[in-house]
Amino acid sequence: MAEQKVPESGHISLNEKECSGCSRCLMACAAYHWGAVAMQLSAIKWDEGKFMAVFNGHCPLFCLQCKNPKCYYTCPLRDKALCIDKETGARYINKDECNGCGLCIEACPYKTKRINFDTENNVAVKCDLCRGRAGGPVCVEVCDRQALTLVKRKQE
Repeated sequence: MAEQKVPESGHISLNEKECSGCSRCLMACAAYHWGAVAMQLSAIKWDEGKFMAVFNGHCPLFCLQCKNPKCYYTCPLRDKALCIDKETGARYINKDECNGCGLCIEACPYKTKRINFDTENNVAVKCDLCRGRAGGPVCVEVCDRQALTLVKRKQE
């Protein structure tokens, strides 16, 4: 399938100088979306190889909602399993439609992939900016150090 122009999206920004590496964001993400806390259920990846200078802890990694989302273009069930929210532009996975092929994970351009995989449910897990949640992304809300910010999308 040919790549099409997709709307811009916002993304979560991390201020590493404020982050303590506590993983509250990761736990809140999994609990909000799945009702359970497990690393593979969170859309926030944990970079075990990157230690932040200030706290010498692990660093959370967030999907940057790419302008040219290779994960979206690669999905064989595009617009069914890997979708783009018409209002926010957020790229998200419809877990009821995901077939667990993992092509979206392979397509992610980052060394540490920003898409997780839940082996128990056989679905990819990706940040959706908590679409539909009145308070916005839960990770931003629970960060007591204000290290996370929702960067709003540019309006066209």
